[in-house]
Amino acid sequence: MAKLTKEGEIKSVPFDKAISLTGYGCFNILILLATGGGLMCVIIETMCMMFITPAAQCDLDLTLSEKGFLSSVSFIGVVASSYMWGYLADTRGRKRVLVVSLAISSITTMICSIIPWDWLFIILRFINGFFIGGASSVVYAYAGEFHDNHYRPKVISWMSTFVAFGNMYLPGLAWLVLPQEWQFPVSIIDINFRPWRLLLILYTLPCLMCALFMYYLPESPKYLISQGRKKEALDVLRKMYVTNTKKPEDTYDVDEIIWEDLGDNDVKKNYGMFKTMWKQTVPLFKGALLLKTIFMCYMQFGVFASNAGIFMWYPEILNRMSHYIIERPGSEVSLCTAVLFEEDDFSNFTQFEYPMKTCKDEVKTQVFLVSLVMAVAYAIIYLIIGCIINLVGKKQLMISFVTVTTISGLASHFVYGYELIQILVGFFLMGGAAIGVTNAIAVDLFPTQVRGMALAFSMMFGRIGAMTGTNLVGPIIYNACDYLFYFVAAEHLVLIIVVFLLPSSPRLPKLLP
Repeated sequence: MAKLTKEGEIKSVPFDKAISLTGYGCFNILILLATGGGLMCVIIETMCMMFITPAAQCDLDLTLSEKGFLSSVSFIGVVASSYMWGYLADTRGRKRVLVVSLAISSITTMICSIIPWDWLFIILRFINGFFIGGASSVVYAYAGEFHDNHYRPKVISWMSTFVAFGNMYLPGLAWLVLPQEWQFPVSIIDINFRPWRLLLILYTLPCLMCALFMYYLPESPKYLISQGRKKEALDVLRKMYVTNTKKPEDTYDVDEIIWEDLGDNDVKKNYGMFKTMWKQTVPLFKGALLLKTIFMCYMQFGVFASNAGIFMWYPEILNRMSHYIIERPGSEVSLCTAVLFEEDDFSNFTQFEYPMKTCKDEVKTQVFLVSLVMAVAYAIIYLIIGCIINLVGKKQLMISFVTVTTISGLASHFVYGYELIQILVGFFLMGGAAIGVTNAIAVDLFPTQVRGMALAFSMMFGRIGAMTGTNLVGPIIYNACDYLFYFVAAEHLVLIIVVFLLPSSPRLPKLLP
């Protein structure tokens, strides 16, 4: 039973005020570490193939088309499962989705480390992407629902720095493991256990630890109360209060929580999964929102396609340039000259199905250093964006990002020298930080009622863009290398036009019920 005040009244408090009264302290930091770690795991699991594929290509006998597909298949899994995980998070709980998705993703990666067949390896990477899509879809909601309106935007921004940590973890660990030359046979499964297989296990350990960490955290109090589980929600808030303030539980000045936002929950109870998702999506394609939805979907697709596509192939490009410098000392290296140096290995490449005649799976250490420096640069850029985005403006910042990176990419075709090329391509890849700016634009573009679905829907197109770019960049590099960044420039020109056409003050009136 609820406690009574001295006046004999139950202290009923709105949810937002109740969560504000818990303060900000150790409990919130634990939530930040867990959710930030979950976001870092999403980056590691979806991007790790950029370092694994060059080292595993000989053991798995990968063709170039298989390498491209292997790099993108996790994104296909994420796209295929995003809507499902969003529905399950709203009906089964945020914490449950996060724990299950992270744990099963980790298990599939560990199994990948002992797989001898390329086809099964690719299938398991799809399953991995399917499950890691749960963490990708839910982690922001879980983190935000432990915070009030004051701290929520800050925590979401701080979580983004874990993306940079993930991008540091990938090349840093690869640098320690891949240069080693040991191997030992495992006859029972007919494989040679080599460093890249160990690296897969090390890459997925954070995922397993994060799942274990989240298992001991409570469910989101906002989710609990939205499901009518007020007592459980109040227990979580009291635990937050005690952990943050170090005060006794009975000093928490809330006896009952007032919850008014019941409409969405009624919809979820009255309809099945597919009808619910349909009813949440339809408003995005009506009236004034239609054009905005189309623009945002293209922006997400365009930014992800160009940056993720080239980013996933960047270690391969740098590795080929390193081999070229070693085998042609004293020669001036250009981007396409180095990439096509082993052209004889791809005499029938138009069919994309022939493995390389001379298989080289040595990954040069310069690749790791460059990738690590880029990850640090990403972290710095994320911090700078947070400081200047309101001063410069979202549209202006987005257009500047796209313009500068496009010029850098085009310039990389016309210069010579390993260092200069990697700097220019590195500048181009810094455009990936524009993904955060794109999401900031989307938040302002849509009204509250459809904002969550709009972000999920447009991000789905972003992942489709990453998948498309990853599969197209490889064939373009090896068949039309000189035109790679011209294709990118054309796509970026359309992107600039779309951003320019967006309203400067884009907040729309609320939709009628």
